[in-house]
Amino acid sequence: MSIRKPNFFVVGAPKCGTTALYHALLGHPEVYLPHSTVTGSYWITKEPHYFSDDLGIEDWIRVSRAEDYEQMFAAASDQPRVGEVSALYLLSSSAPRRIRETCGEDVRIIILLRPPVEWMRSWHHDCLRYAHENIGDFRAALAAGPDRRLGRKIPGHCGYKGCLDYRGAARFSESVERYLSVFGEERVKVLLMEDLNRDPIACLREVAAFLGVSADPLPGMERQNDSGILSGTYLWEYRIRRALRNRAIGNRLLDAIPRGPLRLYRRLVAGLIPPLSDKSIDPALRAELEEEFRPEIERLGKLIGRDLSHWAGASTTGDGPTFSRHAQVPGLDGVEGPSTGMASPVSG
Repeated sequence: MSIRKPNFFVVGAPKCGTTALYHALLGHPEVYLPHSTVTGSYWITKEPHYFSDDLGIEDWIRVSRAEDYEQMFAAASDQPRVGEVSALYLLSSSAPRRIRETCGEDVRIIILLRPPVEWMRSWHHDCLRYAHENIGDFRAALAAGPDRRLGRKIPGHCGYKGCLDYRGAARFSESVERYLSVFGEERVKVLLMEDLNRDPIACLREVAAFLGVSADPLPGMERQNDSGILSGTYLWEYRIRRALRNRAIGNRLLDAIPRGPLRLYRRLVAGLIPPLSDKSIDPALRAELEEEFRPEIERLGKLIGRDLSHWAGASTTGDGPTFSRHAQVPGLDGVEGPSTGMASPVSG
């Protein structure tokens, strides 16, 4: 029996509820999504990013071979919908065309969005969280955008070299327009994270109707992939932990560290050293960015038929959907320690 190809995609944007939607759909009897519970392979299975070959995503966090990608769907049987969730497809210029060439023109595309200023800060925080970014100051990270478009000022350990131009990535209208032009309005569904916050059940019913599956097995959604404040020593702790986790003796050493002294150390760090990132945006910078992105917000609103004027002046609503908190990497007293996972999540 031939391996089935995906017939729907959740293409992003990252940090807009894509992981929450993935988990909501994962147990649906009429939907097949690749899934792994093995540490280190969860994220690359959930988000293979196979079709985004233009973003400089390293092979260690991306499925790049056709045979490996096809094998992810070998377990699909007679489910009406077979899909995958790769949050960076929205930022990719090549993904829409490649998806259509491989999977056909009749696939369904789901896009989730949030205000671009909030999104840039949340994505910057997440890139710091998984050590793809090394500039903790948000304004400075934004200023590095022109150099990064030219391949400069990119950390050597960055796995997402094409994803650190925050301003460029936040111009969602260009990304949405690419999918609309390739697949047509009837095959593209755009949801806003504020819709998920306000009425997640209604959003799930919209998704179910769009995919042509029953809404009954979708009782709700849980917040996923949350992140707390990153301590001032977070990056070097993360790199040490990642290096140790790649060795058997390192795993034993890490598991043997008493929790009490670790808590004390983190409290001392939190009291003495400013945090690397606390998700906040300087009010003056926020005002500058909201004014800069006003034309982009207007263009996006016209494109999707929604009034988004409140986005140019939106207050921070947190780092993900607020319907139910479910932090995958728990912090400690509001200060997050290094993640224990080896792969690198990109969506919320």
